[in-house]
Amino acid sequence: MVPMTRSTPHRPRRRWIVAIASVVGGLVVLGVAGELVLRGIIDDRIAATEADLPPGVTVTRDDTPALWQVATGRATVSVRVSPEALTDTARSTTDLPELEVAAESGNLVAQVPLSIAGNEQTVDVLLSVAAEGGQAVLRADTVRFGGLTLPVSVLADQLDNPDLDRLAEGVTFPEGQDDVTISSARATDDGLELGAEVTMW
Repeated sequence: MVPMTRSTPHRPRRRWIVAIASVVGGLVVLGVAGELVLRGIIDDRIAATEADLPPGVTVTRDDTPALWQVATGRATVSVRVSPEALTDTARSTTDLPELEVAAESGNLVAQVPLSIAGNEQTVDVLLSVAAEGGQAVLRADTVRFGGLTLPVSVLADQLDNPDLDRLAEGVTFPEGQDDVTISSARATDDGLELGAEVTMW
């Protein structure tokens, strides 16, 4: 006759499973609560930075976990710049008070009044945008007028126009914002979209 062995009770194992699940669940709850609190801190910091930016510039936080952003001290944001704000920026760095920047089929076009052959004409200056050295650079590439398309540098030399030269060299922004670093830039149908990092403290 084979002796019967007593089966090992499973309750202690179940208690360990329940205990571990409780700990994990508590950590998840704490993580979610901490994420929400930190998002509020980041949003407050972004709002403080946005208050110093010109009208027509809006800033929103991206989906990078707030815990990581707080740990690194840098919030990753998306910045949208309206054509009106771009117009103000270009006017402030040139002597072209009637310059207008508009969005055109995903591109940026500056309408600039110039004196050509003794006649006042409004020309279209096609602009490119890039992120360089932590700033966005708005640069004039080509000019359209009278059915012609010319490099801006050629027309600037012919007209001896320093403001066109300035646009060809590039207008950088934001100015005086040491806590903002531009990492990407692209033209959109609504103006300009920038990827940026904001120093939190």
